[in-house]
Formats: sequence, C-alpha cells, structure tokens
Amino acid sequence: MRAVRLAATVATAAVLLAGATACGSKGGSDNKAAADTKDAGSVPAGLTADPKAALTAAALVMQKAGSGKVAMTSPDPTSPGGAGTVDWKDPGKVALDVSSDMDGKKLKIRVIGADAYVGSDDATALQGKHWVKVPSSQEMGGAFVVMGQMTNPVAQLTIAAASGKLSKVAQEGVDGVQTTHLRAVEETATLVAGMTALTPEQRQSVQKTLEEDGKTLTVDFWLNDKQELVKYQEYGDTNGEAKAVTIKYSDLGKAGKTEAPAAGDLGSQADLLKLFG
Repeated sequence: MRAVRLAATVATAAVLLAGATACGSKGGSDNKAAADTKDAGSVPAGLTADPKAALTAAALVMQKAGSGKVAMTSPDPTSPGGAGTVDWKDPGKVALDVSSDMDGKKLKIRVIGADAYVGSDDATALQGKHWVKVPSSQEMGGAFVVMGQMTNPVAQLTIAAASGKLSKVAQEGVDGVQTTHLRAVEETATLVAGMTALTPEQRQSVQKTLEEDGKTLTVDFWLNDKQELVKYQEYGDTNGEAKAVTIKYSDLGKAGKTEAPAAGDLGSQADLLKLFG
C-alpha cells in the first residue's frame, strides 16, 4: 500500500513548498495467530479450494457489502496510520474518510471520487474552518485520490485473481477469527494497469512510487469463513515486509454515507501550512 506513503510524503512536501513560496513487521500473520487458530473453528470448503476461485468469490462478497470500516497500520514511521470508513460501491467514486497521524499531526483525510480534502478538529488552524479542498490536479490531491482507490478491496481482489501468481499460505487467526491466508505475486505495472478509475497521470505517479519498493509485489489476503476480506497487506521485493502497510476491514456494509464538507467550512489552500505547523 505504497500509495499511503505517497500521500504522506507528497502532502508534507507540498506544504513545505507552499510555505517557501509564501515566504518568497515483519509477518503476514498476527503474533497471536497460533493461539487464535486453535480456537477459531473450521473453514468452509470453498476457502480451501483454488486460490483464484477464492479471491474471485471474495471480490463478489466485498462488492455486495459495498462499504466498511478500515484501519491502516505500518511499521514505517514515514507511512501514516489511519482509521475510518471506506465506501467502494462505485469504483469510480470511492469514498474514504479517515483520521490519521501524519508527521505527528492529527489530521483528517476525506476523499470522494476525484475530490480530496484535508482537515483538522482544531478550527483555530484554519481561521474557524475545519477543511481545505485539495484539487486532484495537484500532486497532493492526486496522491490522496490514489490512496482512496488503493483501499478498494474489490479492485485488489479482482486484479490479484486475474493476474497474480497465486498460492495458499496457511489457515491463520486474525483477531480471534479463523482465516485463510492467500498470496498473490504480481507485477507492479499489472496492478496499476488494473486501476481503471485512475487517470493516466495518476497511474503513472502511483506506479513510480510502487516501483520504489520493487517491480514485483507480494500481496497477501486473509479471508474469513464468509469469504470476506478482513486483512490485506502489500509489499515490494526490494524492501520486503519490513515496509508493508496492513489494512484491516470490519463492519462490512455498515459505513454511513461520506459527505463532502460544507462549502462554508472550507478554508483557503494557503492555510494548508497551518495544518502541518
């Protein structure tokens, strides 16, 4: 999930640039996996079959769910963690709404299709406002739009099923739930080409960032007994699992609608620096 790191890096760089202008884990399984597996029960036959069939079935299940809670974690301090909701019913207008700790600052990130917003609960930073809209045509806004697309589980499952070198790793416990751990090894270019909701410029940007970690990606999926995706992890062949970002999905189908911030609550782009100050 290198697009998460891309968004953080670009956001910081863009804000610093704006200020200058104004002035002139290892591991695909949890530590408790062994203990969890003992108590989690059996797995349906469908998840013990062909990995391609399992991933394809999971994509259909996740498409039907359409939304859920999401939690992102990373062992790399340059990659922000975050928690919130994501709605992927419309692949061309994925809606992501998360709170994140970026470079030590508590920020909110909201993406609705091609519209990206950065905000804070501290209204004093934006002269009484809580949000700033960042156009997707700008590098920072584009990075957040890409992050929204990368959290679409249907796209990740479908691309892996169609183009990855697939294998079954093990039966493992995730947060006390029995899961089937599947792995796809795929080319970075293939993954990016499958993100049809992105513009050519955005695909070029995310491919460049992904390839910093390797031209070959290892993508891990953990599916529960309902064929739902509960955990996702991706890393490149250069940096390996030490730089992997993990995403967990929960409360599928229960996420509320994500609305764009009210126009009257939008601050100026010139105030972006204050959010990071």
